[in-house]
Amino acid sequence: MEKNDLSNDQLNFENLLKQGFAVIDRRFIEYDICPKNTSKYVIVKVVNRDTFYQDMLKHYFGIEIKEKDIYSLWNNILDHKISMSKVLGRDVSIKVAALDYYNIFGI
Repeated sequence: MEKNDLSNDQLNFENLLKQGFAVIDRRFIEYDICPKNTSKYVIVKVVNRDTFYQDMLKHYFGIEIKEKDIYSLWNNILDHKISMSKVLGRDVSIKVAALDYYNIFGI
C-alpha cells in the first residue's frame, strides 16, 4: 500500500509499527494519480514489530545496528534515496541508498 501527502514530520514510524505496519521505501517517480511534490511511501504489514527496522538494516549492512533513534536513521536513509534518485534521474533501490548512506555517513 502506498501512503501519499505525508511529510517526514507527519509520518510517525513508531506509531505505524504499533499498528503492525512499517515504511519500507519512499518513491521518487512521479505518478499520474499523485499530486506533484508529495511523498510516496510504501507501507507494508509486518510481524516482527519490535525489531523490524533493526533487522532490515542488519540485512542490508551485515552488522547489528545499535542506533538509539532508529526511526531518525531510517528517515535519513529515505531522504538520501530521494536525493540520489533526483541526481540520477531515476528511482534508486532502497538497498543501494542505504548502502550509499552507510558508506558516506556511517552509523
